[in-house]
Amino acid sequence: MKLRIGVDIGGTFTDCVVINEQGIIHTFKELSTPSDQSIGLYNVIKKAAEFFDLSLHDFLGCAEIFAHGTTVATNTLLTRTGAKTGLILTKGFRDTLDMRRAHKNNIWDLHLEFAPTLVDRYLRLGVTERLDYKGDIVTPLNEEDVRKICKKFQKEEVEAVAICTLFSFLNNVHEDRIMEIVKEEMPEAFVSKSSEVLPQIREYERSSTIVANVYVGPKLTVYLSNLEHKLKQDGLEKAFYVTASNGGMMTCDTAIKHASATLLSGPAAGSIGAIFFSKLLGEEDIILMDMGGTSFDVSLINKGEITLSTEGEVAGYRIAKPMIDIHTVGAGGGSVAWLDAGGMLRVGPESAYSDPGPICYDIGGEKPAVTDANLLLGYLNKDYFLGGEMQVNYQKAYDGTKTIIADSMNMSVEDACLGIFQIVNQNMADATKVVSVQRGHDPREFTMVSAGGACSIHACKIAEEIGSQKIIVPKAASVFCALGMLESDIKLDNVRSFNGNIPGLDIEIFNAKITRTEEEAMGELLEEGVEKKRSSLLRYLDVRYVGQHHEVTVAIPNNCVIKKEHLKIIAETFHRAHEKLYTYSTPETPIEIINLRITAVGHVDKTGLYEKPIEKMDLSSALKNKRKIRFEEYEKAIDTPVYDRDKIKPGTKIEGPAVIEERITTIIVHPKWNAYVDGYENVIMEVK
Repeated sequence: MKLRIGVDIGGTFTDCVVINEQGIIHTFKELSTPSDQSIGLYNVIKKAAEFFDLSLHDFLGCAEIFAHGTTVATNTLLTRTGAKTGLILTKGFRDTLDMRRAHKNNIWDLHLEFAPTLVDRYLRLGVTERLDYKGDIVTPLNEEDVRKICKKFQKEEVEAVAICTLFSFLNNVHEDRIMEIVKEEMPEAFVSKSSEVLPQIREYERSSTIVANVYVGPKLTVYLSNLEHKLKQDGLEKAFYVTASNGGMMTCDTAIKHASATLLSGPAAGSIGAIFFSKLLGEEDIILMDMGGTSFDVSLINKGEITLSTEGEVAGYRIAKPMIDIHTVGAGGGSVAWLDAGGMLRVGPESAYSDPGPICYDIGGEKPAVTDANLLLGYLNKDYFLGGEMQVNYQKAYDGTKTIIADSMNMSVEDACLGIFQIVNQNMADATKVVSVQRGHDPREFTMVSAGGACSIHACKIAEEIGSQKIIVPKAASVFCALGMLESDIKLDNVRSFNGNIPGLDIEIFNAKITRTEEEAMGELLEEGVEKKRSSLLRYLDVRYVGQHHEVTVAIPNNCVIKKEHLKIIAETFHRAHEKLYTYSTPETPIEIINLRITAVGHVDKTGLYEKPIEKMDLSSALKNKRKIRFEEYEKAIDTPVYDRDKIKPGTKIEGPAVIEERITTIIVHPKWNAYVDGYENVIMEVK
């Protein structure tokens, strides 16, 4: 038996997808264990092994691929519980992290606060050394400075050391020697240098990224190293892969070295799953909505292509690593409802997580959450939560919501819950507009894909708000990120700063730079265990108009020597991209190249999903019961049919309002919508 296994750890649930040789998807869920994420992972793979009637050892032995998405790095950054970090840099530049780029996210907020730096100022220490803007040595490295700094770090019990000197992206000789000395003096410390993790121009971005890398690195190292060792001991024979922010996969060792590249590990895989389904169903323009227990992640696929950003912010920290353009807000099943100082109802961003969880989990939660509201509105079946495996306390959720929200607002519990439902829907619709309207796309032209355990309850109302007419709920919607991991290729991003203008570019020097970078990228990919025949290289440039501050990343011709005629193609590509992003272009203005980017791709076999034949059926045979549900279109709760998704055959049409229940998710077909099931057992909802 050959199996493909993907495990994604979220804030509330740990999801597992197993695909067998016939392309049949099997899904499993367990509560996450924040204190040690590996416990939740093992709980869910043991459940999967039992389903296949295999021992854990035999189950893991059947794995052709084991892909894992983890939030260890993300949570470490969010909660600021990383390693005590020291930073070694060029003398005189210790305040780069505080100065940032002198930009404010909101220029009108006089009290705007930035996230505190991850390295205290007294642990940002300069060494005597200097390179010029060409990478030539102006002042040799004073090695005694480095050794003195290491002594101070040891005295201060520093656990991780970041190294970031001026112009090291052009010449890494000083950073290499600093790292050698640090490893000699502090053999137990986690050490990382910017010339290895991010060899590109811009001092603040390099500093911020390398600091984040070492700040989260020790925790990620312990987690991944121990987990990989244990999985190997328990029967895993194939490679253990970790998903990255760019939507690709990498080995455990690479993930540890580039810890900051795992900060969007789970959500990025969902976007890859969306591309897989877009091709499968012939939908080129889609918006992926993923609502889990703690957050709502949304990304856009345009013409079958995902949008990648070369940098972004995670928890207020600048990370200059390629990452899928995902917008995240605190809107999940665990998002807490509360009243502000003016008595107005708010929802999120605070989450109840899996512990203590929403009130209805009955494991200590005392604040009403979105899940509680959905339960009280009738959207969730109190007797079939997580397929009946998890008991929920309806009365406790009712009493808590009444006391904290309804009584304070002088309204019924049902109306209070409807208010919570409407507010979280608006929050998610606003987030969806960020990746569509604000990026120059009309969401009315896009099909929505609903993913995550909670999203399909809210999907119709989000779509109504943004004007979308169609929603796809995949068969594995509630574990969609885990599914996406199994469709991800191995991807390693390499960036090298390169300065040149078009026109006026020295093509010979440019091609030499491409060749060297591609050779390095291919070497790293082969070290990942990828066969050369299953590899490819993609080229990109960061380009801007001469005099501009920000650049645009554009793809350039691959598998060829760049010639003069290619430069015209590159310029035209940039002008089109600039006009799409900023509504204007100036083709008469020279353009400036800032960085060369090479992505090395190791192609992984994709899943061949099983398509069932279309059949006719009597829908009443799938009817479980009817229950009272409150929709915002009606003043009172109405009797609504509830169908068993596992009994609905492909080709079946369902008129809303209706509920489609399965073991680990619930789909609400709202009153203005109809649904049908396709051959892949996806539920397709469309406006009536």
